[in-house]
Amino acid sequence: MQIDKTTLDRLLSLDDQTLARTIQALAQAAGIDKRSADAAVSDLRHVRASLSNASNADIAKATAMLGEERVRALLQALGKM
Repeated sequence: MQIDKTTLDRLLSLDDQTLARTIQALAQAAGIDKRSADAAVSDLRHVRASLSNASNADIAKATAMLGEERVRALLQALGKM
């Protein structure tokens, strides 16, 4: 499993409440502090727009910034959801 447009589409298919909980769980798995995660879910319309507009290059850049270990943790967390 990898982070790609299919993964983002899977997140976009979630209802708002589930998406918010998923983002918070993914943030925790990636080592992102709770305050930042809470800020991210405060505007789910913006989150959805960002996810739907993400290009393959955007995804590659984000995964490179996170690093292999955090990406693996994210994918494991997604697999459990």
